[in-house]
Amino acid sequence: MLSCLSAQTYAEEYAKSSRSSELVNARQAPADLEKTFWACDYAATTRGVMDGEAARCSVIQEELKWSKFAGDFQAMLSWWQQNKAAEHQAAAAVSRTVAAPKAADQITSR
Repeated sequence: MLSCLSAQTYAEEYAKSSRSSELVNARQAPADLEKTFWACDYAATTRGVMDGEAARCSVIQEELKWSKFAGDFQAMLSWWQQNKAAEHQAAAAVSRTVAAPKAADQITSR
């Protein structure tokens, strides 16, 4: 997600709109906000995010930056760099676990 900051200006403008609160579905608890941030970051890195999903993820990133890092982008960047590998590895493991039953269902339904 942080590697996709070219949409930062768009996200900031979008966050100012009245619809930004609809995207985030009210304020999330800090742990939920962080979990959602990592889900967005993993999605942006592995498959890309478009339009509404990208806007939602940008709002989440901005909200996390302010709630966890008092708006300090450099502190957030350092935290992201330190945690990205472990968080993405955990997300990949969950993705494989979720995909495995679907693949098994497809094989048995033939």
